Amino acid sequence: MLPTKKPRATQTVAWRGLLVGLLLSTATATAGAADTPVVPDSYPAGGVSEGLITSAGLRATVFGPDDDALAELPERVPAREIAFRVDGARPTPDLYWFNRKLRVWASLQPEPAELVVVIAGTGGGANTASQRLLRRALYAAGYHVLTVPSPTSPRFLVAASDTGVGGDLTQDALDLRRAIHQSLQHLPRGTEITGLHAVGYSLGGSHAAVIKAQDDGLAPLDVHRVVMINPPVSLFASVERLDRLFERAIGANDDAIERFYQRLYADLSALYRQSDTVAIDESFLFAAASRLLTSDDEFAAAIALSFRLALIDLFFAGDLFARSGVVVDPARPPRVRDSLDGYLRELRTMSFREYFERVFAPFYLDARPHWTRERLIRDNSLTLIADALRDGPDYYVQHNADDLILGADELAWLEETLGERIVVYDSGGHLGNLGERRQIEDMLAMLAGRWPPEEGQP
Repeated sequence: MLPTKKPRATQTVAWRGLLVGLLLSTATATAGAADTPVVPDSYPAGGVSEGLITSAGLRATVFGPDDDALAELPERVPAREIAFRVDGARPTPDLYWFNRKLRVWASLQPEPAELVVVIAGTGGGANTASQRLLRRALYAAGYHVLTVPSPTSPRFLVAASDTGVGGDLTQDALDLRRAIHQSLQHLPRGTEITGLHAVGYSLGGSHAAVIKAQDDGLAPLDVHRVVMINPPVSLFASVERLDRLFERAIGANDDAIERFYQRLYADLSALYRQSDTVAIDESFLFAAASRLLTSDDEFAAAIALSFRLALIDLFFAGDLFARSGVVVDPARPPRVRDSLDGYLRELRTMSFREYFERVFAPFYLDARPHWTRERLIRDNSLTLIADALRDGPDYYVQHNADDLILGADELAWLEETLGERIVVYDSGGHLGNLGERRQIEDMLAMLAGRWPPEEGQP
């Protein structure tokens, strides 16, 4: 997150913690023609199809699976944090002194085993609730597990990114490859790995697929199978949908954003004072969310605003590293003890569209002089590796028919491209069925190469 002078349970921490817990999950009904999806070639993307939004998908995104649908998993598995300086990473600004080391988590079997790398979604760290859930499921199935942060997360952008400007699918995957390779070198001596797979959720699913596709042209990581859970097809189409949702649910002006922000923060603070909870952890936040949010409009607003707040770190780091001058004066960047509240207030009103136009596109077009804005948008899509997805037998997808980050054309394209190697659940929103019994069973079958199930099996 944005650097602060010291850890504190302040407005930013409490609010952002709640909304990251609710983050990005919604999906609905199904496919049209199985043509190539409309990948926007301009931005803002006026031609982007509507997201697949339903009431059930919104609620699944916020609340997750029902207890009686959850897979039976061990409450905890052995896990250790591994922190190291990434060789070849760019210098770390003093402002980010606490993020100089990349942090990953490893759960290792006592005997030789295959290893699964789990890649977080947008802005996620290596030990989020979703990472811990997948770690438990995979370790219980006999795998070594290595959980790594998203290349769009603040720690990764500082400790392991070549550019500091996140959101480019190819560059992010290259940075991840290096981080994963060096993470494997920091595993305890004697760890025996008999094969390597990757699982990614949300944007991490797209990253996992691109990393595997890159194996053909780069020093290989030898990724065997990849399971993508609720991946976007076009990054820019998905975030355009989220920007639209934000404007519809909350409003585009600063006053509307501030009113919603203050209202939910005030409610959360009151609940915290009334509770016996000592720390603002995820258990408290999910319980609080169930009391604070009651209508579909509120769920949509929370999901949209959670993404907007996750964008803050990406925008701030990109502006700082690219020296774009949007909110950070490149001649006078903030110092360690400076207040960053003004940056927070300004950035929380800015859309991904503004990040693209004012930070991302200028930086990458300068680095790639023969490229255009249209190509930047077009190549940040799974259509970039369409042949690999279509012809490679070891790419798998789990998705939901009511995921708000997808359009019907994109879901149809995934189904046509992957064929039997995709399963689309009737509901679940965006990651709202992560941890359900069937989702976990299907993921493990895919990783084991036992997909699709034989006729007669569930």
